[in-house]
This record gives sequence, structure tokens and C-alpha cells, in this order.
Amino acid sequence: MGEFEAAVREGALILTDGGIETRVIFETDIPLPPHVQAAALVNDPTGGPVLRQIYGSYVEAARSAGLPVIIGTPTFRASLNFVRQAGLGEAETVRLLNADAVAMHREIRDNSNYGPVYIAGVIGPSGDAYLPEEALPARQAHEYHGLQAEALARSGVDFLYAPTFPKVEEALGAAMAMGDTGLPYVLSFVLERDGRVLDGTPLHEAIECIDVEASPAPLFYSISCVHPSIAATALRDEAAVSDLVARRLYEFKANASPLSPAELIQLDHPEGDDPERFAAEMWEIHENFGLRVLGGCCGTDARHMRALANRMAAVG
Repeated sequence: MGEFEAAVREGALILTDGGIETRVIFETDIPLPPHVQAAALVNDPTGGPVLRQIYGSYVEAARSAGLPVIIGTPTFRASLNFVRQAGLGEAETVRLLNADAVAMHREIRDNSNYGPVYIAGVIGPSGDAYLPEEALPARQAHEYHGLQAEALARSGVDFLYAPTFPKVEEALGAAMAMGDTGLPYVLSFVLERDGRVLDGTPLHEAIECIDVEASPAPLFYSISCVHPSIAATALRDEAAVSDLVARRLYEFKANASPLSPAELIQLDHPEGDDPERFAAEMWEIHENFGLRVLGGCCGTDARHMRALANRMAAVG
């Protein structure tokens, strides 16, 4: 059992990173490259240092509170479809983009002189994260995500993390691909207020399906890319209330704003709760639902993670 899995089994409170792409968009003049987005900035002479500073700020937030921290590679779109759309190449480019991202994170960890810092190898869906109709069938997804999962695993991540999959069928295929690597892995869904995944599947059914069909099953499940108020409503709905969800749901990475993704993408400025309010809402999620890995997604920055880390350290 690796160090990260052991920490989870022991019930550790763990901080995660916060927003990445939204910080590049709103805090810098650097344009996100089309299709592959932040993954293409890793070795960029301007973008690379910015990414290192952003991730480093989250490590510092954890250090300030004495918490373990997860930093996820900027590889959400570093898979074959997006590499092809960007005109960057084929499978070998996927391997290189993912390897370079992991190398950056290992460098950040080594230079931080702090720990534990866990590296999550991030795998996004094959299409739009908010459009279930673009999702792959499970068998095809197994093959598709295998390339990236293997590239990340070989490069030295602590675990694999697949966020914001809009359809359970593609999430199942991704789970199979991640399980093939032998590393622990985590699946994350976006929830509607009614406690359902974006394809309409109740959360408890989504978890049951993957736990039964994928071998090995995920280390745990996560929800991400929604505001704490939406998560609180969703997790009280009958679609999400079950002993299974209570046992298997362990992480929440929240948006700073309750706006929908369609609304957020239209903004020319960051939108969301102030850091202290965000931290208070996140801690309520912990107290009410027992989630022990907490962090940020769209619209969050180092201020939000520092406030959250301080709240976690004070009572954890």
C-alpha cells in the first residue's frame, strides 16, 4: 500500500489544489492554448513559471496549516482527441505531454521541502465535460483512456484522478483503464441539485455500477466543479442518500461561485465567494457528510485554499 492510500485509509484530512486554468485566465495575460489548454504551458517559457507559481501557492497553503496536500497535473485535456484537435501529433505526443506535466509536479514537490505532497495524474473525459451525449461507451473509453493512464502511471504519480465525467458509462471505461495500471485511482462526478450525475444517473447508482463492474474499484469517489451550496442540496436528495455513498464518497473540490459552467465561461472576471465564506461552507460539507479531502475548482485561488486549510487545521 502506497503512502497516499495509507493516509486515506487512516482518515487523514487532506487539502487539494484549487483552480488552475481560471487563474491563468484571470490573473495573467497568457492565452490558454486551444484544446489541450494548460498542458501545453508546462514547457512554455512564460506559461511554465506561472503554472509552477500557481501550484506552489497551494503547497504553501498546506504548509501554513501543516496539512498534507494533493496537486493534480494540468493534463485534463492531454488525451488523444484534444492532442489531435490541436494539431500536435498522436499517441507519442500524449505520452510526452503527460510525462512533462508529472516531471513538473515532481520538481515542485522536491523544491518545496515540504510533505506529504501527493501527485494526482489527472485524466479528463474524451469530450465536453458537461455534455453526456459526447461521452464514449465503456469499452471504447477503456481503450481511449488507457493511453493517458499508462503515461501518467509510468511517469511517477501517486494516484490517478478522473474528474467531471458527465456520463457513467465513460467513467466506467476510464475506471477500467486506470485500474489496469495498478495504481489507486479516484473518480469524480459533477452533481446536479437533484443528486444525479449529468447523464441523469442517481449518484448511488453510479457508484454501485462502477464498484461492481470495475476491478479494482476506485479508492474513493469525489464530487467536483459545483458550489458548496449545490453539493449540500444534492447530497441530501434521495438520489444521493445511501449507506454506499456515505462509505465511498470522500472528496469535494468546489467552485467558488454557484453559477453554472455555461454562465462562468462567459465571465471576464473571477466570480465567487470570499475565502472565509468559502472555507466555512466547505467545512459544513465536511461536518455534514464526512468528506475528508477538500479543495477547490473553478474560481478558487490560493486565498481560498489558505482559508480552507486554516479551518481544517483548527479543528481537524
